[in-house]
Amino acid sequence: MKFLHKTFELKKKEIIEVDIDVATKVKFMTGRDFKHYKQGKTHTYYGGFFEESPVRFVVPFESVWNVVVEKGTFRNPMEVNGKCGVLPPNSTVRSTVASDAPEHVRLAEAAEAEGAGELPEAEQGL
Repeated sequence: MKFLHKTFELKKKEIIEVDIDVATKVKFMTGRDFKHYKQGKTHTYYGGFFEESPVRFVVPFESVWNVVVEKGTFRNPMEVNGKCGVLPPNSTVRSTVASDAPEHVRLAEAAEAEGAGELPEAEQGL
């Protein structure tokens, strides 16, 4: 499989931002898992299939992080252009949820985003 790849040495809560020009899989993984990915072995990753750009990933722990943007599949390759960079920690930015994330993850994210702009009643002065 063909893919785009970039490595970053990052601290907890830094943000990786990836811009893609077509819907594709974007994976964020540590060095060990990237090695397994290249060998076609089972690997663990954050991310998934994204239809919109930019894709943001808030780093959960300090490590060397690998960003992989897949260029289709072996049987159905596609042209993908992408770029990525690192943003400083920002408490208002959350990781983008993949469209192929489990339903409970997408529902929890939607509920959290919906309530993010509202203050609890006790703080509204009611």
